[in-house]
Amino acid sequence: MQPTGKLALFDLDNTLIDRQAAFLGWAQHFARERNLGDAAIAWILELDRDGFASREEVFSPVRERYHLAGGVEELITEYRSSYPSFIASEPLVVAALARLREAGWRLAIVTNGPPSQHEKIDKAGLASSFDAYCVSSEMGFEKPDPRIFEEAARQCGAELKLWSEAWMVGDAPGPDVQGGASAGLRTIWMHRGRSWGQLELRPDATVGSLSEAVEVLLSSPRR
Repeated sequence: MQPTGKLALFDLDNTLIDRQAAFLGWAQHFARERNLGDAAIAWILELDRDGFASREEVFSPVRERYHLAGGVEELITEYRSSYPSFIASEPLVVAALARLREAGWRLAIVTNGPPSQHEKIDKAGLASSFDAYCVSSEMGFEKPDPRIFEEAARQCGAELKLWSEAWMVGDAPGPDVQGGASAGLRTIWMHRGRSWGQLELRPDATVGSLSEAVEVLLSSPRR
C-alpha cells in the first residue's frame, strides 16, 4: 500500500501546555486556602516530581503533615476538579499547529493521565487543533507502550506503518522519546533547559519550544 501522508503525535503536559506553571498556580492556591505557608508550596512541588509522581504520592504525605480534613481520595478529587482552571490558553502553540495542518499533517495528542486531560486540552484552547486524542486512562495502556501510539495513528486515519512521515513530540525521555521510537516513530525532545542524560536511544531532534518542533517537522526530508 502507498504511504498515506504525514502524522505528528504530541505529548500534552509541558509540551503543548505549560504544566509546570499551572501546577505552581494550583499549589499556591491550595496552600493559601489552607494557610499552609510558602514552605508548603515548595514541598508540594518537590513531591510532585514535575508531574511524574502519582497523586497519592503527593496528597498522602501532604494530608499527614498538615492534618488536613478528608481522605486522600477526596483531596485528589478536589485537585482533579480545580487544577484545570490554572491552565492558560496557548495562542502561539495553536498558531504553530495551524501551520502543520495547513501543510497537510494529521495531528493527535498522546498523553498519560486521567480523563480530566480533556478539560486541560479545552482550557488551553487546543481542542480544535487535533484530529484525535489518546488519553491513557481511557485506552487501558500508557506511554511508552507502543499500542497507544498505534491507536493514535489509527484514529488519524491509517495504521502507523502506512504513514510516509510519523513523529512523536514530547518532553519525557522515556515515555515520549524512547516510547515513540519503539513504535517506529521519529522523535523530537522538548529539552526545557535540561541536558539529554539518557545513555540509550537519542531523539532525532532536540528543541526548546513547540514552535521550534513545528519548524523541524515542516523542514524534515522524507526518510
